Amino acid sequence: MNDDDELLNKITEYSAALLTPFDIAVLLSIDDLEKFTAQCLNWVNDPIYRAYHKGRTQTKLELHEKVIKLAKAGSPKADELANDWLINQNLK
Repeated sequence: MNDDDELLNKITEYSAALLTPFDIAVLLSIDDLEKFTAQCLNWVNDPIYRAYHKGRTQTKLELHEKVIKLAKAGSPKADELANDWLINQNLK
């Protein structure tokens, strides 16, 4: 594994913990905070963008799975949240 792969893996790991691009840049000692933030949030074709959003999306998936499980078990709050997701996705 090269340094670029290691950097992308760390970005994915830290974004999965829902850290902000700024926090990730600080932890990884990235000097150009504005560029790194832009890469994470706006540069769709950049590997850093994909790594950042992969981590966030992995956590989002885990949270959604837990909410759905709770909704199926009868949790009114989880059911409400799951229904909101359905409405927002136009699947209901």
